[in-house]
Amino acid sequence: MARHPYEYKMLVEYISPAQDSRIPHYSHEPDQGELTSMLTSVVTHLPEAIGEGWEVNSHSLTLAKNTLIVTVLLRRPLS
Repeated sequence: MARHPYEYKMLVEYISPAQDSRIPHYSHEPDQGELTSMLTSVVTHLPEAIGEGWEVNSHSLTLAKNTLIVTVLLRRPLS
């Protein structure tokens, strides 16, 4: 069996809006703005979170019980 040429790892961010027990409704414009702001914050620090030599292979956004889950699959060639 041939060896796979890449090493993989997952980077996961959990984002929960800090609102006084109010559940945001993401079809409403003010809540969309807050969601965009939260995502911008995550994307801004992604380069710091991804180590040298790793590249983004795929990503996913999921909303579960008012928590946004950002998942990034990273890969790098095996040495």
